[in-house]
Amino acid sequence: MKINQHNSKLLNTNTVHIKKFALNIRYAELGSRNKPTILLLHGVPENLQTWYDVAPSLSENYHVLAMDWPGFGGSDAFIDLKDHNPRTFAAVGMDFLDTLQIENAHVMATDIGLSPALIMGVENPDRIDRIVVMDGIPFPTTAYSSWEVRSFGRENSIRAKALIKWFPKISAKIAYNKGFYRGSNIPKEILEEFLADGYNKTTQSAFLSYFQNNAPGQAYLESKIHEIQQPVLVVWGRHDRFINVKLGELLVEKLPDGLLKIIEDSGHFVHMDKPEALLKATHDFLDLKTVQTVGLDV
Repeated sequence: MKINQHNSKLLNTNTVHIKKFALNIRYAELGSRNKPTILLLHGVPENLQTWYDVAPSLSENYHVLAMDWPGFGGSDAFIDLKDHNPRTFAAVGMDFLDTLQIENAHVMATDIGLSPALIMGVENPDRIDRIVVMDGIPFPTTAYSSWEVRSFGRENSIRAKALIKWFPKISAKIAYNKGFYRGSNIPKEILEEFLADGYNKTTQSAFLSYFQNNAPGQAYLESKIHEIQQPVLVVWGRHDRFINVKLGELLVEKLPDGLLKIIEDSGHFVHMDKPEALLKATHDFLDLKTVQTVGLDV
């Protein structure tokens, strides 16, 4: 799959005031509205610019939307920090689509976007089409998580506050050194924006709040996972050192209609580490008419 040669260029963005939640949400829009829509949902420590390689390539065949979660990038944060959680983020995703008058969409999500994407599918089976999720934590378990991820979910964790609030530059260095298979390849302009977010107090609070309000949404998703009607492609980096690939295998076992694609020589940030492999798997998946069985493609 051909990658946009100008992958160091920031995606052009707009802002929309979503109707239900009355938040200003920053987003990027690429491709023709006459093509099927795919909504891209980022993780941490990232914002919508994380799709710098993926979005332009997908726009050749799809109408691509990438949004910043509330409190991240250029989007407003919730006043009540407890609203930074998977179920509310799923509702924000639908509010965003409603505001832009998008009736149906595929969804691709990574990291903290994984749970909201699947919840969107559970709660909107007639509007959310195929779903691609990567390297996130869908269930209330810490068994597959690194010490950094576990610390984020602990209330009043000194480690979490140190990583997110006190030493964001060190936290970013850990994330990008550990999150890629063999060193970060993030373009300078993108990295500068990510680092600016890391120093933003609003983003810091949204980041920490999401993890500390995560468990109820994960429990809800676990109770509803068997109701997901859409085919789901679960993509995982073989060498994810933040969330073990075994959690991806567990997720596929619980999905009624799931496929697992393990990306070799990739870390946690599959979409930045191995975008070509992700794009190929995504196009193959979206082109399928049916996903008949759970498959392990390793």
